[in-house]
Amino acid sequence: MTKHEAGSTVIDQVAVFLERFVFLKNKSLYLLIALWVVATYLVETFDYIAYIFAYSAKPQSGKSRLLEVLDELVLNSSGVLISPTPAVLFRTAHHNTQLLDEVDTLQNVDDLRGMLNAGFRKGGTVPRMEQDGDGGFRVVYFPVFGPRAIAGIGRKILNQTTRDRTFSFDMVRQTKGEKREKFRLRKLESEITTLVDEIILWVCEHEPEVAKLYGQDFSYLENFRDRTIDITEPLAAILEAAYKGHPQLEEKRQTFLEAIALTRNDQPEEIKELGIIQELARLAEKENPLVGNSTELAEMCSNLLDKPSEYDISQTLRKYGFQTKSKRKDGVPKYRYVLNYEELADLVTRYGGGSS
Repeated sequence: MTKHEAGSTVIDQVAVFLERFVFLKNKSLYLLIALWVVATYLVETFDYIAYIFAYSAKPQSGKSRLLEVLDELVLNSSGVLISPTPAVLFRTAHHNTQLLDEVDTLQNVDDLRGMLNAGFRKGGTVPRMEQDGDGGFRVVYFPVFGPRAIAGIGRKILNQTTRDRTFSFDMVRQTKGEKREKFRLRKLESEITTLVDEIILWVCEHEPEVAKLYGQDFSYLENFRDRTIDITEPLAAILEAAYKGHPQLEEKRQTFLEAIALTRNDQPEEIKELGIIQELARLAEKENPLVGNSTELAEMCSNLLDKPSEYDISQTLRKYGFQTKSKRKDGVPKYRYVLNYEELADLVTRYGGGSS
């Protein structure tokens, strides 16, 4: 422990190590990723495990370096996988921490999506047909629950459903003043071994306490959506165990909350859709039912700060089950939406109150 500051926890040590080699725009992310690293050793304690999703607009923004560093720290790393086959994806999922790079170039996107959508929840499986010994085929259910770190170009390489299982953040190229140390394994091998040993020792000593804390509610998470609470509670339990009685406990909670807000608020499509539904409900309250095609409704919503297009209107309404029907308006028959205030108000109640 002589290398570390007095009073530092294993979470601090992992965060400091990450910061030496990986540049992240917001420092709160180092704490979140450090908690996630420790969570990979405790994954069987939890009902859910979030994924780390690092994306960038351009190459050479540090994503691969992040995965390289995680490769040395997490439990049972798969190694950094680039363009893995479906067989590799399924067969390296159980009891491993998968690190997936260059996901934007992956050909078998559907296989990846199915695994990611199932694998954040304990007991998650994906079915595949396998040959049996008699020359026929049988269904095999592959267990895919486990932690994953994913990297690629562009946020939309993962769809909304999959991103909702992640802590998502963008990475940028460093300036000269932001340069980090070179990551040279041959020089760092002893230091990495010591740090991993400290993680394992801490986990062995604190696993029962983490499990007990995981069964409790964390009041500082209650304003987040249900899905966010599901995937942040494991990290909160680790944080509470690591900083119990520590003078920086409240400061670490606040840093953790900052990181959650940063990585879980990256859903502009969902926010825009809800804004459209809320505005249509407001309009329908005055004119019930509200009638119009997508172009007419888009014009009615022109007061919104982010003015929707007719495509935005159509996509949003169809997502929530609304269909057009032949309806006269001003004496002209045309396919239009007929929107009842009660239906729109119900959607606002269900999806606008912060729960999932």
